[in-house]
Amino acid sequence: MRISEVSRLTGASAKAIRLYEARGLLPPVPRVNRYRDYSEQDVAWVQLIRQALALGITLAAISRLQASDGRLDWPAVLALLDQQRKHIAGERARLEQVDLALQQVSDELRQWLRSGSGDCVVAASGCATGV
Repeated sequence: MRISEVSRLTGASAKAIRLYEARGLLPPVPRVNRYRDYSEQDVAWVQLIRQALALGITLAAISRLQASDGRLDWPAVLALLDQQRKHIAGERARLEQVDLALQQVSDELRQWLRSGSGDCVVAASGCATGV
């Protein structure tokens, strides 16, 4: 099948598919009359690559998942998924801290607005009343 069909089936642009091929993420694609002739297996690879990208896994990391024979190194896949989950857990904790800080600032501002104590002058210690 031609690249336009692979693109339609996978949602990947033709440019992205060519990039995957250039990076060695797809096995060499045979040509018929100067056109690449993609197989169902190529479609499956492109779908797998797109799924990995959607999970936040980089192309470089994906390329390390292939064994020398072109097959997936499944233990490496599992290790990468575990690593990605740890990264997400850390990011979740960081975002929770950001959310708490935002809530604190919001609460302080609401309290200041309710007090009606005048204009706010921004200072390092927070909102101070007028000048």
